[in-house]
Amino acid sequence: MSIVYLPVDGIPDEMTSAEQARAIDEQCWNLYRPASIQDPNDATRQLFPMVTRESDGMVAIVGETDEQVYISPEVDLTELIALLPNVPQAEIDLLIMYVDMNKGGYVPFENLVPSTSEQLTEAEAVAEGWPPVSPEE
Repeated sequence: MSIVYLPVDGIPDEMTSAEQARAIDEQCWNLYRPASIQDPNDATRQLFPMVTRESDGMVAIVGETDEQVYISPEVDLTELIALLPNVPQAEIDLLIMYVDMNKGGYVPFENLVPSTSEQLTEAEAVAEGWPPVSPEE
């Protein structure tokens, strides 16, 4: 198990770091249970821990690289892709193909993280001002 912090910059003039992080988390939850099949209680579900750096309010999503993420056969990546404006189209196309090939199965979390995402170890993140995440979160 390797913990990774993924700082979220936000989308200029559209979303703050916190808003984009929450939206990405929601869309990652939709990999498991797309909106079309969600239970009303799913709307409050948070998939990954998020931490805020006090110095600037930037949020990081925290995941485990080897965590297995279920890909629902009903998944729709449209909204998730819209939240990743800095990811090159060729990588988006590969992500779509990868998810399509794995519908109904599991994939490692690390395979879903775009190459353009800054990835910090817990030690690096703590050194940069993010709080550590307890294993229970």
